Amino acid sequence: MRSGIYIFSAVILAAIGSCVSQKWAVPSELEGQWESAVFKVSVRTEPKWMKFEFTPGAIRVVLDIESDKTASGTIGMANFSNAILDKNRGNPERTGVAYIVRCGTVGKLFPEDPLNSKEVELWLGPVAGGKMEAELRFTEGNAVFPMGGMKLLKIEGPG
Repeated sequence: MRSGIYIFSAVILAAIGSCVSQKWAVPSELEGQWESAVFKVSVRTEPKWMKFEFTPGAIRVVLDIESDKTASGTIGMANFSNAILDKNRGNPERTGVAYIVRCGTVGKLFPEDPLNSKEVELWLGPVAGGKMEAELRFTEGNAVFPMGGMKLLKIEGPG
């Protein structure tokens, strides 16, 4: 009986491990430096429970994607480094999201930004002809708020 439980546990752990496997390579067309034009963003704050305020601004993004699944760059006035590049588990043709750059905590994006720090991610669409659609997302706690959409153009790198 005990050996059956151990075998069952080993099978479950192997199955879970395969779901979160990072065994993929960064495609050469994704690797390199990307830039957006200036685009509009909104920073959301919650001064009272479920009472949101939105502060508009305009920023541009510069993103460097490395072959080791890390990224760095700027989001408006904020810098980030050692961000993690993940492959989206969903179907990019259905979700529009092929990769997620987990930037971590960044500072003010523009002078009027009311938040001195915030956790953000860049949700990247599939690469097509040196371009990709992307979205900046506020991802602090359980919140996932779209802050603004952009088009990124590849300016240097392989592929």
